[in-house]
Amino acid sequence: MSEIISENPKLEIYQGDSLEILKTLPDKSINLVFTSPPYNCGNSGKNKDMYKYYEDNLSNEDYFQLLDKSLKECLRICNGLIFYNLNFMRNNQSVILRWLYENNDKLRDIMVWDKKFVQPPIGNILGKRAEFIFIFSDSDNFVINDFRQNKAERYKHLFGNWLSNIIQLNTRTDILESNIHRAGFPIELPKAIIDIYSKENDVILDPFMGCGTTLIAAGDLKRNAIGIEICESYYQEAKKLIKGILAQTKLF
Repeated sequence: MSEIISENPKLEIYQGDSLEILKTLPDKSINLVFTSPPYNCGNSGKNKDMYKYYEDNLSNEDYFQLLDKSLKECLRICNGLIFYNLNFMRNNQSVILRWLYENNDKLRDIMVWDKKFVQPPIGNILGKRAEFIFIFSDSDNFVINDFRQNKAERYKHLFGNWLSNIIQLNTRTDILESNIHRAGFPIELPKAIIDIYSKENDVILDPFMGCGTTLIAAGDLKRNAIGIEICESYYQEAKKLIKGILAQTKLF
């Protein structure tokens, strides 16, 4: 099922399995993908309540298939760049490394998201101050940077003096409630990427929508957007959040 939340820009959200819904989207109908799939952290022990409504405990093979099949569908339907935000954890690192190895021919670059703050870790591991944003493209004519013009001129506070492979941005979210979705990211993360790598009226896709942050960022930038969320509770939260912002702030 899907619902159009806004007509101009057009924001459409689907509730269901992204692997099935992505198959219904036409080839090269999307201009940019920004997403953060579940981390498969197990949602137990130290990772308890990472996702309030989602178990996040797939087998390694099922998790690999989730990442791999979703990426291959995104490569088919997207004519621009694809950004996957993931965090290496004990439960997922072997799968992520396999996924990167098997899709190395489409991996164009890697960005490090420096969250500028780290909680003291529990266990014999380093604190997780950074996450990774893996950049893919199906085209050999992809453009990530341009030595003649700083594509991130408006975002020097995030990238430094030039568009770089490090983006510094505090983890504190200014929209999402952490007790609903502890793995949410700040709206400025997708907003900077969408602003730099797309233009007005482009179509942005987030196949793992969560609470809808990517769609909010896209709408604020006058981009159309499609979000997909398998969990009905998160789908309802995203719908409520986006509608609330539309009504209260006239953001779009």
